[in-house]
Amino acid sequence: MEAQALSPRIWPLYIATFLSTYIFAVANISVPGMQAALDIPGSRTTLVIGAYSVSFAAGLIICGRLGDNFGRRRLFRIGTLSILVTSVLTALAPTLGFLVLGRLLQGCAAALTTPQILSSIQATLRGRARIRAISGYSIFAGVGTIGGNIVGGTINSMFPVEYGWRASLLSIAVIAAIAWAGTGYLAESKSNAPEGFDFPGSGLVAASLLCLITGLTNASALDPINPLRTPGMLAMTLGLLLASAVGFFLLARHLLNRELSKLPSVLPLHVITEPAVRVGMVLAALFFLMLSSFMYNYAILTQQGFGWNPLASGLSLLVLAASFVLVSTFATRLLAAFGPRVLIVGAVFQATGLSVLAVFAFADLQPFILWFQLTAVLIGGGQGLMFGPLISVVMNHVPNRVAGLTGGLIATAQQAGMGIGVATLSSMFTVLIALLPVHTAFGLVVCASIVCSLAFAAVASRLLGQHAE
Repeated sequence: MEAQALSPRIWPLYIATFLSTYIFAVANISVPGMQAALDIPGSRTTLVIGAYSVSFAAGLIICGRLGDNFGRRRLFRIGTLSILVTSVLTALAPTLGFLVLGRLLQGCAAALTTPQILSSIQATLRGRARIRAISGYSIFAGVGTIGGNIVGGTINSMFPVEYGWRASLLSIAVIAAIAWAGTGYLAESKSNAPEGFDFPGSGLVAASLLCLITGLTNASALDPINPLRTPGMLAMTLGLLLASAVGFFLLARHLLNRELSKLPSVLPLHVITEPAVRVGMVLAALFFLMLSSFMYNYAILTQQGFGWNPLASGLSLLVLAASFVLVSTFATRLLAAFGPRVLIVGAVFQATGLSVLAVFAFADLQPFILWFQLTAVLIGGGQGLMFGPLISVVMNHVPNRVAGLTGGLIATAQQAGMGIGVATLSSMFTVLIALLPVHTAFGLVVCASIVCSLAFAAVASRLLGQHAE
């Protein structure tokens, strides 16, 4: 039964929102330490990062329905406790295999937790309180990505290189414990008419994404000049990408069959085909594709390319983080005044900042940390306008009959975008730094992000003039 009221102390939901992207970002900044401690090739670190997003994206919808059936607060408690446990296991991983497995389990734990956040907000808050909470959700999700680099970099630098990354990953467990301890403030809620489950569909999503991200990651390990030099790796890469294509084909057929037979579906076609939902999913995927790959590439550029320690790498993002938070705070008011146009303006701001950054990178201007700050204001502010109001914009443009699933679908696209971003743009960076000076390689991948920013603006323009039923 839906709850009718909720204590205003919803801070545990915000902490868990922060945590969902913080987990991803902390691993980003810790990559050099992982490589040194476990002797991980550069082409394999993107798999460590992407494994979390694969299981997270695959489990979001089905875990959201578990909350609808058995209680959102109950699933939130189980999820935050699971994040705590899996974070300890990940921090203690003795080998690459255990680390990837731990990241996959960590993604499953986050998938248990995250869908309950928007569902609880939707079910238990009303009016302006709900609008503020949804806005807060967007802000904390974005801050988690940037904050993970800053906090993770600081923790990494407090310990020797072989232990810093482990301590950084343990910080996830501390934050999860705080979120779990705060669940007593949350009201329980369930759905009056919960939908069933689509376990085969969830399995197809997970398998297809895993094959895609692993295949793209493997591609970065191939010799770009002579890929036939390692025929085994080439065959494995092609096999994984082919398996991914087959998996997505089977998933499309499965979703169509579930829709025709009116059975529950992991990705309901009648919801996905709603214009605003489809646009929202594309925007979330594009935004986090850019953000995740940028943060990963920035960590590699500054730590391995320039020789900075993790603390300097993380703290150099403070201006970007401050710009994001400040602009996100005002984004709701701007949204009320200008509507979806704020997303387009944000994308243009980010593209402008990235363009200037690309010029700085190609010119190898030093000291880089000072030149970067000139672009950080535009990049961070643009990101605040792009993602801060995104969910509110989409929720305002979808019919009420599909509002319940929309948040979960956007979160699924967000996590898929994070994994694919690291597997594509970051894998591209790994290949380029073997062929070119690191600053030139960084400039090239920044150019790819500029193209994605302009694509974001073009897609966001489709929300202009749309109205919910």
